[in-house]
Amino acid sequence: MKKEITSETKKLLIYLLINSVILIVLYYWIPSMVDFGYMPAIYLVAGVGLTLYYVIYNRGFVAKNATPEMLPNHMSPIEKQKLIEDAKLREHKSRWVLTLLVPIILTFLADMVYLFIFPYFEELFV
Repeated sequence: MKKEITSETKKLLIYLLINSVILIVLYYWIPSMVDFGYMPAIYLVAGVGLTLYYVIYNRGFVAKNATPEMLPNHMSPIEKQKLIEDAKLREHKSRWVLTLLVPIILTFLADMVYLFIFPYFEELFV
């Protein structure tokens, strides 16, 4: 059974692709135009900040994929259901953070390839 891709998911994918291109281009373009060597630090701080926000907003994902049987007995069934629904809603509402966090991670991955993998292969063939 295939899942339908919603228009909201397509929109998030487009934002992810656009943000990836923009953040990677800015990461390399700004230091080449101006003597500015702080881009890795800025991206690192932004990545850590977004990660902390995402985890804290989602309350550490403690209720992710939880069932009412998995929750404490002192909670009423209504409280359990409310907690589960709130966790799903929070996860859904915070998906936009991933459209910034994933491109930052991809930018660091591209930088590692540029700094370590390319010189390695260049050394092999030269």
